[in-house]
Amino acid sequence: MENFCYIPVSLQVTLSEEFLWTVVVADAEEINQMLQTLCSAIVYASQWRNSFAPAARLPGDVLLLIFEHALPDRDTCTLRTLSQVCHRWRSSILQAPLLWHKAFNLVDRTMWFSEVLGRTQTVPLEFFFDATEDYSSYAIPNLTTIMINHFWRCASLHIEGYRDDIEEIVNSCIMTDEAPLLRRLSIHNTSCSLPSAHDGEAEIPDTFLSVLALQLTSLHLEGCAFNWDIICTRLAPHMPLLSSLHIHNFHI
Repeated sequence: MENFCYIPVSLQVTLSEEFLWTVVVADAEEINQMLQTLCSAIVYASQWRNSFAPAARLPGDVLLLIFEHALPDRDTCTLRTLSQVCHRWRSSILQAPLLWHKAFNLVDRTMWFSEVLGRTQTVPLEFFFDATEDYSSYAIPNLTTIMINHFWRCASLHIEGYRDDIEEIVNSCIMTDEAPLLRRLSIHNTSCSLPSAHDGEAEIPDTFLSVLALQLTSLHLEGCAFNWDIICTRLAPHMPLLSSLHIHNFHI
């Protein structure tokens, strides 16, 4: 009995008869190798086709300007989505620390927060954190991580919230004795509403106020208890640019 091999023919497929015969007589392993080769060819062809799209021909700096304009503040989800569109977009976005700085969000989950923080590289950090409006369990631990490892590159830091939250943040073991970029520092304790309410004041440790900040221009402490000698002997002599000082409701 003669062997009979059926070669499927479709109007939608325009493969050569020679290739079809190769498929028909191949075993399972050879078929798998053919499929891998075809899949690789399809991916390459798709990438080459996409390279003719107008967006693919934009200069890299123009592409980043578009991303920056379209990206909402503190929105890492949008940036992550954009980075998954194609290889070129992903490569451009991963090499753009300013984009990640704009998208940076304290309320992100800790592992993703750490990844984004690393992608900001050495860009100066600016934070306005209101603990009374934080409905996540990630913001304070994330901010504490910054205080410990990245306080040296903070340019602006505003912390507003209840005493316990503020003390948890400022009592972090800061791994630097200098904050060369820090220009604005503000701590507002909302637990302390009356000048005589010492029990509600947030204790600011000497180690926090002893960090050298030569570029500091604005210092705002409200509802805080601290060592006044640190202000006089450590901060005042080393803050030549300080032009705004606001201290309210403090206990010596």
